[in-house]
Amino acid sequence: MHRRSRWEHVRVIAAAAVVTAGTLVALPQAAHAAVTGPPPQASAFDHVLYWNSVFLDTIRTLPRDGVDPQYSHDGDPTRLARAGAMLHIALHDANWPAAPVTYLPKITQQNPNDSIEATMDAAAHRVLEHLYPYIDFDANLAYALAQIPSSVPSSYVQGGRADGERIGDLMIAERSGDGPAFDLSYTEGTVPGAWRQTGSGPAVAPNWWKLKPFAMTSPTQFRPPPPGGFTSYDQLVRSSQYAQQVNEVKAYGGAKNPTSRSADQTQAAFFWANDGKGTYRPVGQLFAITQTVARQKGLRQNETAELFNLVSMALADASIVAWGAKFDSPIDLWRPESAIKLADTSLNAAITPDPSWEPLSVNAAGQHFSPPFPAYISGHATFAGAWAGVMQRWFGHDLTFTAPTDDPNANPKTRTFTSFEQAAEEDALSRLWLGVHYRWDADRGLDAGFNLGDFVYVTKRDQG
Repeated sequence: MHRRSRWEHVRVIAAAAVVTAGTLVALPQAAHAAVTGPPPQASAFDHVLYWNSVFLDTIRTLPRDGVDPQYSHDGDPTRLARAGAMLHIALHDANWPAAPVTYLPKITQQNPNDSIEATMDAAAHRVLEHLYPYIDFDANLAYALAQIPSSVPSSYVQGGRADGERIGDLMIAERSGDGPAFDLSYTEGTVPGAWRQTGSGPAVAPNWWKLKPFAMTSPTQFRPPPPGGFTSYDQLVRSSQYAQQVNEVKAYGGAKNPTSRSADQTQAAFFWANDGKGTYRPVGQLFAITQTVARQKGLRQNETAELFNLVSMALADASIVAWGAKFDSPIDLWRPESAIKLADTSLNAAITPDPSWEPLSVNAAGQHFSPPFPAYISGHATFAGAWAGVMQRWFGHDLTFTAPTDDPNANPKTRTFTSFEQAAEEDALSRLWLGVHYRWDADRGLDAGFNLGDFVYVTKRDQG
């Protein structure tokens, strides 16, 4: 796991204090060798970043009202992570000829001079229209194709489109067996400590751990042990460790009169939230930050294709890791609001119940809520660790960047960080300050994510 030791982290923060916010720190040497091969783009327009932006705009509108009920969960973080991987793997594999290693079977181009950009555009369009058949992406395809210089013969553009459609179809076929992961059946627990609904709906993606990994060797490869190492709810709720976890959230994460949360922690809590409709959700926020860094570092299109391919696979597999720990476990841990409201002093005298306690987390209607799935481990933390694991491998540990947010309650709308690790750690802890997670949710999710991100980078990055 490539995380800093405590002393390394302190040294870096101290050194970064003299850096102007929003600037990028020059690295002594490249952390990632540029992809070799002929220049893959025919213009300054980056088709990878464009289609990622289309995806982010799509995320903000999900779920959509009035569509077939089978699409009502398209805005779930799990499904968004899978969709992002499908999109970016297709874009990567369409990036001829700069993709010496592909995820999908290599196709034979109709013509060696087929437009790379047209291939990428058609592949992205094919995948998105499959994922969201109720959305018309034709205008996006036309716009992207229009950015290809007029000097490229139309026959090469048409050939590229045909190539891209084949790659998109290969991507769709590759994930055609994912059905079991979409099963929503789940039986809620009834004993103290077991997850049950908190008013925000039934369990989301309870069988997501059955999804075939994109990069991992198995769905359980990076799954942490149960919270505190406990294997029964009775052992858990009677323990001093559990009491410490609950009381910390109670002190930091309450909507009213928190005793410990600082103003900056409140800002961070909302900055990383992005839980509701109208935002780009946690997966989208990490893609947006990746865009920001890629633009600031001046990555070429073949490099953005590879970077987003790695990030997307890490995020997709992070969803499998997190939801496996949530649902395929001896303990499907209830949310802090359940632990605090339903605390039983006969089980644990160290926790005083508070039936009126609510988390800081708030939805578009102004209602305080907890996400509708078990607490352990944190999806935000696992996503953030996996993302940071890839990003610091590519760009190095020491990099100052300014990250954006879509959350309507966030103020300000940007925060500046001196490393990807720092951003990921704040993302993870923000869930405690928001009142929806315990510290072990954040810590174990972050560790699993970092290990996963390292693995994806080492095993899946292009070698050519």
